[in-house]
Amino acid sequence: MGDAARSIALNAWRRPLLAAAIGVAAVFGVPTLLRRLRRHFASRGAAARQRARVASLQAWAVFENTNEGIIVTDADGVILAVNPAFTSITGFDACDAIGKRPGLQHSGRHDKRYYQQIWHSLLTTGQWQGEIWNRRKSGEIYPAWENISSVRDECGKLTNFVAMLSDITPIKRAEQQLSHLAHHDSLTDLPNRLLFSGHLQQSIDRARRHGRRVGLLFIDLDRFKRINDSMGHAAGDTVLVEVARRLRSTVRSEDLVARLGGDEFTVVLEDFEQGGVVAAFAQKIIAAVSRPLMLAGREVVVSASVGIALFPDDGESIDALTKAADAAMYRAKDRGRNTFEFFTREITERALERLSMESGLRSAIARDELRLLYQPQFDATTGRCVGVEALLRWQHPQQGLLLPDRFIPIAEESDLINAIDEWVLQQACAQASAWLALGLQPVRVAVNVSGRHVLHDHLVELTRATLAANRLLPCGGVIEIEITETVLQSVDRSGEVLHALRALGVLIAIDDFGTGYSSLSMLKHLPVDTLKIDKMFVEGLRDDADSRAIVAAMISMAHALGVRVVAEGIELDSDLSFLRAHGCDEVQGFALGAPMSAESVTALLRGAPAAVRGLTRRGP
Repeated sequence: MGDAARSIALNAWRRPLLAAAIGVAAVFGVPTLLRRLRRHFASRGAAARQRARVASLQAWAVFENTNEGIIVTDADGVILAVNPAFTSITGFDACDAIGKRPGLQHSGRHDKRYYQQIWHSLLTTGQWQGEIWNRRKSGEIYPAWENISSVRDECGKLTNFVAMLSDITPIKRAEQQLSHLAHHDSLTDLPNRLLFSGHLQQSIDRARRHGRRVGLLFIDLDRFKRINDSMGHAAGDTVLVEVARRLRSTVRSEDLVARLGGDEFTVVLEDFEQGGVVAAFAQKIIAAVSRPLMLAGREVVVSASVGIALFPDDGESIDALTKAADAAMYRAKDRGRNTFEFFTREITERALERLSMESGLRSAIARDELRLLYQPQFDATTGRCVGVEALLRWQHPQQGLLLPDRFIPIAEESDLINAIDEWVLQQACAQASAWLALGLQPVRVAVNVSGRHVLHDHLVELTRATLAANRLLPCGGVIEIEITETVLQSVDRSGEVLHALRALGVLIAIDDFGTGYSSLSMLKHLPVDTLKIDKMFVEGLRDDADSRAIVAAMISMAHALGVRVVAEGIELDSDLSFLRAHGCDEVQGFALGAPMSAESVTALLRGAPAAVRGLTRRGP
């Protein structure tokens, strides 16, 4: 302790009692010592003064040499003295601390109310003790056990506070190690059954609150006993450790992988929409487990059977879900092992179909199975073809020509949608360029892109590069990008991308308007050229007064904003008559022109009468 600090402390002893001795006596619960020392110090006898001096030296020795940090403050909480152990624990020496308040140790982990409770306890009971997070001078946060006592004189007046603290980092570390051992498998270091159960219950509770689903996968290694019997338990342990590592690397960071015992593992999945997502995880797990591994110089292949149960479909409790997943796992083994099964067989069949579709879709571009058809868009007044919408189809080798609703949702859930969007944009731009090269009248080619694409800058770069590759820069309105109105919910982000596209000369259309959550007022903030009225409203024109009023209002307000209106789904003369009467700019529908090949569009643009079923004959 420095000379200045020692002087402060010794001066305190020359008062009724040394502050440190007061603190030690109070902390050790010896209030009678305080009274005796005060009486002895006040007595006139030489013997009494000698005894007081001895007591002072003893108290000072304790203050200086104890392993616990000691802080002595005045009644206002200003630090008067600290001992060497306090400096050793906290890094704050006497010069740092004296004259300051104990708040110099605050870690930031406790709120104001926490410290208010400590002061309330000190002022009402005279004592507080407990665990607290403090900050060392270095900035390190550490756990401490602290015992604080208030000190009063014979008249009951508050004179000091004394705090004793111990660094309990080693104790906390040991507690964490014990907790980890209690909740984790000693071989694989995966969560054990106890931690798995607690996590699954929390997942169920969250899903119940938010109306979501939970997927539970039971994974059992096929014929694992043979490895133990033929190669020994050490080899079996090596397999279990490797399987655990592969499982952890296959799932997402937020998913739980646990070992229940033996060769049984579980995975808990959250935040998914459809069972197909869980099936995809199951397939990845099976593929990961079945990769060959070297065992005692030999290549060994291990397979796994996976049972899947879903909350709330297959059960609403831990017990119900685990039983369902276990039953599904045994059904997977009955099917020949190395596969997965849902507890509900219909979900299994749908999931297998989805996985087959995804697998085929990954090869569709390379095998040239994707097709673009073009549906004409006509000027509602003149009947002239002024644009086409590029519509994607998949020529499936077994199932024939598939519409987008059969495969686009699968592409959206995987990483395939980006590649498909790029292919569609490239094909549409190439075809637009080809029509211009033939000297045909310019028409807009509308291309649908994924909402995921619209929210990323790479759509702008992709479009710029594709237009340049097909000699369409500057674009001049030849290409139109169609987006769904749900994308408009992120106006700030989508707005940036749409403005950048517009700068390239690309037109912007809002598809299926009226089916989402946007409003016409949002259009004034975005560079929108075309609003497409969804066919649901067009169909309603025939027998629904509300639909007629909505469509008329859409057309009027869009025109007020300078936006062109295209109506989809025209099937009847009455549809066309109503739309023309209310000033709709363009129309599109099977009754006017079904989706057709590029060659048929070429014939249409050249004026072949058979290319479209007589729009001009459908006038009012």
